[in-house]
Amino acid sequence: MITTAEHLPSPSGAPLPTEVMMHDDKSTMPNGATAGDGQPPPPLSHIHKRSWMERWQTIKPYFLPMIQAFFIQFITGINDSQLGIMLPSIKAHYGLSQYVVSIIFLCNTCGYMMAAVSNGFLIKYLSQAKTALIGSISMVLGFLVILFALPFPVMCVFMVAVGFGVALTQASSNVVCGEMPHNTLMLSFLHAFYGAGGLIGPLLASAILAQGQPWNTSYKVMCGFAGFNTLSILICYRKLRIRSEREADAALAEKQLQNESNDDNNSDHDSLGSTCPTVVSSTEDDIESFDGKTKEPNLLSQVLNYRICYVGCAFLLFYTGTEVTIGNWGYTFLITARSSDTVAMAHVMSGYWAGICAGRLFLGFVTSRFGEKRMVYVYLTIIVAMLILLWLIPYIGANATALVVTGFTLGPIFPTTVSVAHQIMPTKLYATAVGFLSAFASAGTAVFPYATGVLIGSQGVQAMLPFCVATSSCMWLLWLFMPDPRRGNFIRPLLTRLRRQL
Repeated sequence: MITTAEHLPSPSGAPLPTEVMMHDDKSTMPNGATAGDGQPPPPLSHIHKRSWMERWQTIKPYFLPMIQAFFIQFITGINDSQLGIMLPSIKAHYGLSQYVVSIIFLCNTCGYMMAAVSNGFLIKYLSQAKTALIGSISMVLGFLVILFALPFPVMCVFMVAVGFGVALTQASSNVVCGEMPHNTLMLSFLHAFYGAGGLIGPLLASAILAQGQPWNTSYKVMCGFAGFNTLSILICYRKLRIRSEREADAALAEKQLQNESNDDNNSDHDSLGSTCPTVVSSTEDDIESFDGKTKEPNLLSQVLNYRICYVGCAFLLFYTGTEVTIGNWGYTFLITARSSDTVAMAHVMSGYWAGICAGRLFLGFVTSRFGEKRMVYVYLTIIVAMLILLWLIPYIGANATALVVTGFTLGPIFPTTVSVAHQIMPTKLYATAVGFLSAFASAGTAVFPYATGVLIGSQGVQAMLPFCVATSSCMWLLWLFMPDPRRGNFIRPLLTRLRRQL
C-alpha cells in the first residue's frame, strides 16, 4: 500500500493533511483480501461516505469564517432591500422631493469609494479580520445615529459610514469564500444568503409600517444585527489568515531562518578571523523589502495592471445598480403604476429577492458545468426579456412572474464574476482585487438608484424600467470583454484577424 499526504492550507495557517490511498495489484483490500485474489471491491457506499468525509475535512477549518461570511451577506441583503420599502416614508417624514431623498444613495457611494481605496491598505497593514471588524463597527455607528431620526443632513453623513462598513465587510466575505475549496459553489451559497436577506427585508419593513411604527424602527433592528455581527467577527475571524497573509508569513519566516543561518556562518568565519558583512546586509534588505515597507509596489497599483479589474468593476457597477434599482424603486413603481395595495406589493418584491436567492443556490452548478462566459450571456438575455415584459404588460400576475424570473437569473451573476476574478488574479493580489471589485459593486447600489430617483422625479415612475433595460444591455456588452478563464479572451484574436483582413 502506498500512502501520500497532500497538505491543504487552512485559514488559521495550519496545514490540513488529506490522505489519499492508492493500491497496487497486490495491495490489501479493506476486507482483508488482495486485489489479485479476485475478491470484489469494497461497496460503493463506503467509497461515497469516505468521499463526503474527505470533503468535510477540507471545509472544516473554514467553517467559522464561512458562517460569518454568510451572516454578513444576510444582513447586507436586509439593509439593501428594506430601504426601498422605507423610502416613501422617509420622503414623507422629512418632506423631501424625489431628487433630494435620492441623495441617500449618493452618500452610500461615498462610503463605498472610501472602502475601495482603503481596503487593500488596511488588509496589508492590519489584517483581513481587523479590516472586517472596522467595517462592522462603522455600520453600528451609522445605524445607531440614523435610528434617532436626526435632521436629514446628519442622516446623510452617517449613511457614508454605513456604506464604508458594508463595502469592507462584504469584501471580506467574498475573500473568505473565494479561497475555500469548491469556491464557485461556496460563492453561490454566500450570495444566496444576500438574496435571503433581501427576501426578509421587505417583509420586515412592511410589517413595521403595517403596525403603525415609524420608519426608523427598522434601523433599530439593523443596529442590533450590526452589533451582533461585530461580536461574531471577533469570534469567527479570530484565527483567520487569508492566503496572501499566510504566504507572506511563511516567506518572512524563511527569510528570518536564512538570516539566522547566515549569522551562524558569519560567527564561524569570525572565529577563523574572516568576516562577511555583505551577506548580512543583503539579507536584512531582503527581509525589509519583503515586509512591504520599502521595495514592494503598492498592491492596488499591481491590481490595476490587470484588465479584468477595469472590466469587472464596470460590469459589477452596472450589475448591482440594476439589481438594487429594481429592488429599491420596484416597490414605488408597483404601488404607483400597478396597485395601491402596499402589503401585497411588498410581498411581490419579496418574490424578486427570493428569486435572487434561489438563482444563487441552484444555478451555480449549471454555470460551472456549462461555462461562466456562456451562461452569463444566457442569463442577461433572459433578464432583458423579462424587464421588457414587466414594462409593457400592466398585469400584476405577469409582473410578479417577471420579477421572480428576473431575480432568478440575476442571482448567479455576481458570484460567477468573483469566481472568474479568483481564477485569473494571482494569489497575493486576490484579496485586494476582490475588495476593489466589491467596493465598485457596492457603489452601483447607490449611483444607479440615485440616477433612477432623479429620472423618476423628472419623467415619472414609468421611466424606471426603460432605464433598467438600458443598464442590462450595457452589462451584456461589457461581458464581451470579460476574460474567459477556460479559453482565454476571444476579443483580441478577433480584432487581430479583422486588422489583417483590412
